[in-house]
Amino acid sequence: MNTPIVVAAATDPAFIASLPGCDFADAFSVVVPRRDLDARSLSADFFSTPPAWAGALLDMRNAIMGRLGYKAPKIRKGFPVLRESETEVVSGLDDGHLDFRALMRIDPDPHGSRITLTTAVATHNRMGRAYLAIIMPFHKLIVRSMVKQLAMRLAV
Repeated sequence: MNTPIVVAAATDPAFIASLPGCDFADAFSVVVPRRDLDARSLSADFFSTPPAWAGALLDMRNAIMGRLGYKAPKIRKGFPVLRESETEVVSGLDDGHLDFRALMRIDPDPHGSRITLTTAVATHNRMGRAYLAIIMPFHKLIVRSMVKQLAMRLAV
């Protein structure tokens, strides 16, 4: 089995436009040798299997936010699904300091299917901007790792 190559991808302009005030967006993409994928099960698999180290970071995030007196939703295994079709699932949440969206999309590819995860964030205040700045390096590591792990599970 070849090791999947996760690449930075162009963000979907329509998706970004669907989150008013979007301050940040990124996308990561990988090709898998399968054509029998549906977005709902793919998104559920993606969000339910974070690497152990990413789960530990989320636990730490939840503890720190709680100590600061901020009653943030406990992020652990995914986000509420806001919209879905056979090839796309949009999930996310709105909070006092920021709104977050994730788009899981499947596109045909000559070698199977291209899976792209796009994230978008709109901050509302200084707390949101500070939080985004702190988590951004971790976000990129976590998402890239999770996309790669998903591709490896689909390649067997």
